[in-house]
Amino acid sequence: MTTEQLQSVLNAAAFPGATHPAELVETHISWVILTPDFAFKIKKPVAFGFLDFSTLEKRYHFCREEMRLNRRLAPDMYLDVLPVALVKGQATIGAAGPEVLDYALQMRRMDNNRQMDLLLAKHLVSAPQLHQLAAVLAAFHRQVRLTGPVVYHPGEHWADFAEIYRFGPDIERWLGPPARTRLQEWRDKLPAFLEQHSARLIERVRRGYWVDGHGDLHTRNIFLPESGPVVFDCIEFNPHFRQNDILNELAFLCMDLDVRQQPESGETFLQAYDKYWPLFPLPEDRLLFLFFKAYRASVRLKVSLLELRQHGSPVLETQVRLYWHWLERYVNGI
Repeated sequence: MTTEQLQSVLNAAAFPGATHPAELVETHISWVILTPDFAFKIKKPVAFGFLDFSTLEKRYHFCREEMRLNRRLAPDMYLDVLPVALVKGQATIGAAGPEVLDYALQMRRMDNNRQMDLLLAKHLVSAPQLHQLAAVLAAFHRQVRLTGPVVYHPGEHWADFAEIYRFGPDIERWLGPPARTRLQEWRDKLPAFLEQHSARLIERVRRGYWVDGHGDLHTRNIFLPESGPVVFDCIEFNPHFRQNDILNELAFLCMDLDVRQQPESGETFLQAYDKYWPLFPLPEDRLLFLFFKAYRASVRLKVSLLELRQHGSPVLETQVRLYWHWLERYVNGI
């Protein structure tokens, strides 16, 4: 689909359910039309190093995967995959037609006021809510433990982290030459760290700490309604980013809480989770957690830089500086 076709869907209210008000939200990999009843998510025809939505067939496949995987934690939210077809020249979501333009993942609209990041900004996330979230995630992680043989080598973590070097010119542009120099210094430090702790990383695989988890566990992907936490928008496009040590999975959430200046919430969450599934049986595991927080900060930094390539924004520039600050702080701590 094109941006013009998307805008025509919005202007003509060519989608199921109530039509007003409706708005279009854009990320680096998708468009989302928000209506009073539903959210319709359409994948952009893009291909990056970590995903490929370049063909209609691939976008349909990953819409189905996204629905299947997200129903594990949000079964009432993920409803259907609908075709987007031309009807008398008008692109329409949910229409049957000879020419399918694309596919839209239909989700039940949640109350955005209960989004965790917004509640955190107002200091409205309580310890009991964090305990509830820990209980939900620990139960989920136990259900999705990887019980078969896991093909893994600690060098994979360096390969993932090293993706940030593709953004060297962007980092220099937005953060200055010293940041790029600092990045180069980590080419020796981080592989050496992983080599030093490789035995423990492999031992954690053998001990069953790997899960087919969420993969994108940050506070914008969590709702906290009165009925209990709803975790949504897991990674569907690459199982490599979803199948990880639980330390890697939870590091994303705790890094996000650090960035939002709520580290105490992260500690409250970890203490609650630890009661269901002990996270740090050895002191060494704390250092590994710090590395995973650094990796997750680098992921969010890359996303912000990708979005800056598509459109400039002071908000994105601020995000880049924040994620860099925490990335550097974590790496300095290991």
